Amino acid sequence: MGHDRSAAINQWLAVWEVNARYARETAQGEGQRAWAATALHALDQAESAGLGKADADVSRFHLRAYMILALGTDDEPLWNPDVLGADILAALPLDRVQAETWSTDWRERPASEILLLRRCKNLLNSARTIRDHLTDQVTASEIDRWLALWERLP
Repeated sequence: MGHDRSAAINQWLAVWEVNARYARETAQGEGQRAWAATALHALDQAESAGLGKADADVSRFHLRAYMILALGTDDEPLWNPDVLGADILAALPLDRVQAETWSTDWRERPASEILLLRRCKNLLNSARTIRDHLTDQVTASEIDRWLALWERLP
């Protein structure tokens, strides 16, 4: 059973890799969005097969941020920086106050807490990429508060 699950995850990740690579090729023009949408679908399938949500979110958000920078925004929510910003904030495994508290002495924290802080930092990388494209002030303000903490995260 575990082998079947791993095989399914790996097959979907292979589809993700190929399509994400084509999505980043500027020669594809607007076709980049179709490649990216296919890559994101494959990542969703890998997650359904058992890939961890935290890992999937980092990859998903990174590709979405890249597409927003490369091609600009679109009516599709996937390519809207405010939607991506809200998605990033919703995916963070800690609230900001907890992350601030833990970040002050993260080297003395248990490995499980350090991992949660690291997940926050990994997810926030995409927020750094799109920050200047945010128009929703509530989302932008919360992203700014998190980004002020970014350098203190492990």
